[in-house]
Amino acid sequence: MKTKVFLICSGLGHVMRGYESFASQVFQELSKESSIDITLFKGGGEAKTKEIPLWNLPRYTRTACRIAKYTKTSSYFIEQVTFFLSLLPYIHRHKPDVIYFSDNDIGNLLAKWRSWTKQKYKLLFSNGGPVKPTEPIFMNCDLIHQIAPKHFQTAMNAGIPKEKQIVIPYGAEMTPELQTLSPSEKQALRHKLGLAETIPLILSVGAISRSHKRMDYLIREVASLPKPRPYLLLLGHQDGKSSEIIELGNNLLGVDKFQAKTVAPHEVANYYKVADIFVLASLSEGLARVFLEAMSYGLPCIVHDYSVTRYAFGDQGYFGDFTQEGSLAELTKQVLSADGEKSKFDERHCFIYERFSWDKLLPNYVEMIHNLANAQ
Repeated sequence: MKTKVFLICSGLGHVMRGYESFASQVFQELSKESSIDITLFKGGGEAKTKEIPLWNLPRYTRTACRIAKYTKTSSYFIEQVTFFLSLLPYIHRHKPDVIYFSDNDIGNLLAKWRSWTKQKYKLLFSNGGPVKPTEPIFMNCDLIHQIAPKHFQTAMNAGIPKEKQIVIPYGAEMTPELQTLSPSEKQALRHKLGLAETIPLILSVGAISRSHKRMDYLIREVASLPKPRPYLLLLGHQDGKSSEIIELGNNLLGVDKFQAKTVAPHEVANYYKVADIFVLASLSEGLARVFLEAMSYGLPCIVHDYSVTRYAFGDQGYFGDFTQEGSLAELTKQVLSADGEKSKFDERHCFIYERFSWDKLLPNYVEMIHNLANAQ
């Protein structure tokens, strides 16, 4: 008998983050497994085979924000509650064995509903944030999917038993062999994408904001480089505060050396193909999927030095102290002057493929789900 899995992600369809990217890819991969019957429930987009959009109040809508204000919660929580209510009839009708999720609020709601109704589904929480182990979700779920050893150890130190956790990193789509563009193909694709065709291109993928992704720090570091500076492209979700980042980039770098835009997930690959360097300026991540994506294209990656980036990149990354002014700029100069050999691109791709490709990791995900479903 197949294991019935509900994969749920309220942001998928109207938000672009790692959670949404993971939900989309893990659904595609687990759908290939004959022993698993998986259905994806998402917050928006088209209904497709085994993909069901549910009604909800998205976090950025005026209605969600107003309700959050009156209830003294958050618009994100309002999105989760309304999505949860839409999900309940499907749970009642189809009785899943496992519900797999990354948003902890909906996990807590599902745990309460299970307790009230005496249903039997297991709750599998993917801790991609990561969420602190003192949060209720760690007690409410049946298994915590940790995406890096650091988060497993943090939870252990907080008293979460090892039997309630499993470490499996995020998987990423990539080919066994690195596929690169010729110089002329690269130039032509840059032209098509509206990018500078001949100067070095720095790419950063993440929410375009000052807060977690620290795009303002990245802009200032690139602006401190001697002329002629490289081109800086920011790709990611934009909100009400993104305009100040775009204004800063235009002022410090100029419209001919800077661009910020939002593209569909399937379009991001073209930008990795034409970039020369990948940078993420955040000081902490659960295990950013963009790390894996950038390395899968062989790009030299410049990141802050901490346990998760060391786990992701091993000796293949460029590590700095991004709490310090000038650290990122200095690393960028080093990479621009030294990192152009094709063999290094192949080496980085091979490293990441062996550790983080779906080809290698899918059996681990399948085993995790079956073991949880069958646990007493």
